[in-house]
Amino acid sequence: MTGDFRNVSRPSVAFPWDAFPRRTREKVPMTLNVEPEIATQATPESAPSDASGSQAFESQAGEAAKAETPVALVTGAGSALGRAVVAKLLANGYAVTGIDDRETDLLGEQHQVLVSDMGTEDGARWAVSEVVDTFGRLDSAVLLADVGGSRAIHVPGTAAEGELLLARNLNSIALGIKSAVEGLSLDGHRSIVATASVAGLLADPGNWAYHASKIAIIDLVRSSALTYAARGIRINNVAAGLLRADDLSDTPADQTFGRDFSRRIPLFRLAQPEEIASVIAFLLSPAASYVTGTTLAVDGGLTASAGLVF
Repeated sequence: MTGDFRNVSRPSVAFPWDAFPRRTREKVPMTLNVEPEIATQATPESAPSDASGSQAFESQAGEAAKAETPVALVTGAGSALGRAVVAKLLANGYAVTGIDDRETDLLGEQHQVLVSDMGTEDGARWAVSEVVDTFGRLDSAVLLADVGGSRAIHVPGTAAEGELLLARNLNSIALGIKSAVEGLSLDGHRSIVATASVAGLLADPGNWAYHASKIAIIDLVRSSALTYAARGIRINNVAAGLLRADDLSDTPADQTFGRDFSRRIPLFRLAQPEEIASVIAFLLSPAASYVTGTTLAVDGGLTASAGLVF
């Protein structure tokens, strides 16, 4: 795939990726270096201002393409989980493009950080086009873009808030799947992982719109997995439990809530982002080649419990 992905017209065939030719490249040996460095940042309207840094990154990206290093797109890359996923994939030998709706300072080589809105079709297609233009291919996508929190349904104005939240959470995953499917290379792992959280499997009082959006994502993933399985594309979902992010940034209220919530979890603790990232990396990998259409709960046993913890 070359040129501007946004200007590629959708072909009138059942599977749009047939329109994108398979690439052949000379294979050359390559060793990934994951020593920390500040990643480049760009927006759809701008490019990195540091010319030397940009040239160095483009050189690394070119090497990745020649060696056919697996390439992954990670949305929501600025979150605690997104950072952990980027780090895990880099350690596993991927080249990574991270997407977030604001500027994000991620560390490492063999990746770029872009600002885009995955809740719009233009933003999702642009993100995929940047991955393919930079690295020459796309093998996997991790869709973490997420908006959370809604008030009880009887509260005035909550219907409009809920409509927006439902649209944002569902659209960011649906458009991410659509754009990734169109851009996936024909000779790669061809796998997509979304996140629905345990909120799609359980419910709490008041937060109706958030739970509804996560339930919708679970069936979106199931349906998409069935739609594209014949083309060798695997699509799975991770229902993550509550995360322990950075203790230094937690407010006293966060810490109290975390301690209280931990009592509901059979393992008696919140998840570390790296624990969720390891499961996502597994689902992307060839080790999970017979896994598709599933929602895997990574929650310390929370959804297995009937509420009694001993």
